[in-house]
Amino acid sequence: MGRFVRDAVILSEGSALILFTSYEMLKTVYQEILPTLTQNNITVYKQGDDDRHRLLESFKGAPGSVLFATSSFWEGIDVPGEALRLVIICRLPFQVPSDPVIKARMDAVEKRGGNPFMELSLPEAVIRFKQGFGRLMRRHSDRGAVIVLDSRIVHKFYGRFFLESLPETVRQIGETSPLLESLETFLYSGIG
Repeated sequence: MGRFVRDAVILSEGSALILFTSYEMLKTVYQEILPTLTQNNITVYKQGDDDRHRLLESFKGAPGSVLFATSSFWEGIDVPGEALRLVIICRLPFQVPSDPVIKARMDAVEKRGGNPFMELSLPEAVIRFKQGFGRLMRRHSDRGAVIVLDSRIVHKFYGRFFLESLPETVRQIGETSPLLESLETFLYSGIG
């Protein structure tokens, strides 16, 4: 994952938001690719290094930068124009089922004979996914790419719910090299 994130961010010359579902995964990828991004003169911001508002303002004010983020950055942020041309969603945003509140809600659905995954986990994850996707297109004139690294979106039965929740877009599913080539073509030739 780290190598692909690194290559995509270098290709887009920053202007990227990398969304994670766990802070541990964020830290791992951040530490792995920070040296290379820095060598490529890409300013890197990481959630937790500053207050959310200041971090977002710094990101918006530094063209070509990248922001590594979780949770609250999946929604309610507005970064229009060239400051954001690439959003990478590392994992589908399912809630952690061991969280006491989530577990209690799932138990309540199960107790009444329902399916906690289909009635609770999946719909909430789809909404969060749409919110993450929506970070890219904030204005009618915005243009960019969203990359989903979680293969469950195409290999699991529930992946279609995520894909069907999105607006009509050009989609490509495939291996790393062709995806990076398509990203480069899209970002720099206007084709895509």
